[in-house]
Amino acid sequence: MKEFPYIKFFVNQWLTGTISFLTLEQQGAYMKACCYFWSRECEMPEQHLRAIIPDHYDSLVKEGLIIVENKRISIKWLNEQIKETKARSIRNSANGRKGGLQSQANARQSLKHKDKSNIKQYKNPQENVPNIISERLSND
Repeated sequence: MKEFPYIKFFVNQWLTGTISFLTLEQQGAYMKACCYFWSRECEMPEQHLRAIIPDHYDSLVKEGLIIVENKRISIKWLNEQIKETKARSIRNSANGRKGGLQSQANARQSLKHKDKSNIKQYKNPQENVPNIISERLSND
């Protein structure tokens, strides 16, 4: 499972929306529900949410902040964000793959056309192994 570490939080919507008319306890319960819902990639059975916020579950459903469909939880603004986030992740992955393949192709092409005129060719393969000690001595 890929982790999506953050959500877009619009402060003005929080301060002026339906949530601002609820108690601070209900607001905290809603934020906890949103965080848990997001961490589960917006897939959660109803009983999980009931267990997480038992004292405020009914009031948040009644206010329409949390929707229950077929015993599954839905939080509209997070559902929209997860779709955008997953689409962006897929798009970024595909673009990264394209870039990686292009880089590999460029590297292969570069190796094919590399100037080999300055590389000394030896008839005896053992001559290809440099004699480091004699090279160092001759440099001193």
